[in-house]
Amino acid sequence: MRSLTTKALGRTGQPGGHSGRTVLPTKRRCTKNLLSLATTKTRHIGGDPKIELYDPDLWTDEWAFLNAPGQTQIQSDLFYDYRTNVDAYPNWQEWLHRTQPRLLVLWCRHDLSFDLGEPERYRKDVPNAQVHVLDAGHFALDTKADEVAALVCGFMSAQK
Repeated sequence: MRSLTTKALGRTGQPGGHSGRTVLPTKRRCTKNLLSLATTKTRHIGGDPKIELYDPDLWTDEWAFLNAPGQTQIQSDLFYDYRTNVDAYPNWQEWLHRTQPRLLVLWCRHDLSFDLGEPERYRKDVPNAQVHVLDAGHFALDTKADEVAALVCGFMSAQK
């Protein structure tokens, strides 16, 4: 019955330990890596081989924002707190299974943060879920805004 697992986390947040909780690096290492220009760029592109589709302003603007005064602590705290999401997966799964909501799942093929096998696992809890895997990095709107808009519009139109 359970679909979401700590396997949902991709290479940038691997599960570990006997509890299945995400192993997070020390806050200092995490912050240094999280706020670097290279990591910011990788968040956008992921493993997408079509790098030319991305506007470099996407990650340079984000990097500038992430390095503004006060953001280091805020971003580090937010990233570290993600582990509470993993702990909440069983509650979310139970809710999905019990309520059977109309569900549109958009997943990104080249996203290194989340496992590519995860989108189909939603169907274990919500068999009628509409699942689409987009040929995109973590932020699908960077390169697939029209496709996302069409999928959302189609999903919403079918709800009437």
